[in-house]
Amino acid sequence: MNKARLKAALIATLAFQLIIMGGVFINGFYPLWIGEEIRVKTVPVDPRDLFRGNYARLSYAFSNFESEDFRPGDVVYLPLTREGALWTAGEPDHQKPENGLFLRGRVSSSPWRAGSRLKFGIEALFAPKEKALALERELREEAVAVLRVAPNGRAALVTVDTIDN
Repeated sequence: MNKARLKAALIATLAFQLIIMGGVFINGFYPLWIGEEIRVKTVPVDPRDLFRGNYARLSYAFSNFESEDFRPGDVVYLPLTREGALWTAGEPDHQKPENGLFLRGRVSSSPWRAGSRLKFGIEALFAPKEKALALERELREEAVAVLRVAPNGRAALVTVDTIDN
């Protein structure tokens, strides 16, 4: 009887771990599967990191802000509006917009930087070394980030392109 209970507990534990890992996987790809594609202006910042490999770090105009109403760790909602081929961001808010497309992120800050940054999970594009270096050269001044935004505001970075494409 003890062996049967032990076996059942082990199977339940393994099943629970598989469900958690599956949830993490689905959560990461959810915006790519069902999200609406949008394009926003970005500026590539840095192509390499010793520990994380080759990537292009991206900066967005809507990522930097100063406000007394937000604290590091707060969830923030950023409404988006379409202006031609590109989308622009409105003012950050604590409340989820009732309609329209929006980004959901968190407030972060650094003690050595004035103001706060908004993080949405779209700040880095990982690429092989050659592609990361080519991105740095081609998109030095300004670029367009192609994102997929899910109905709940989660976003995923698809690619980075030149401003005229």
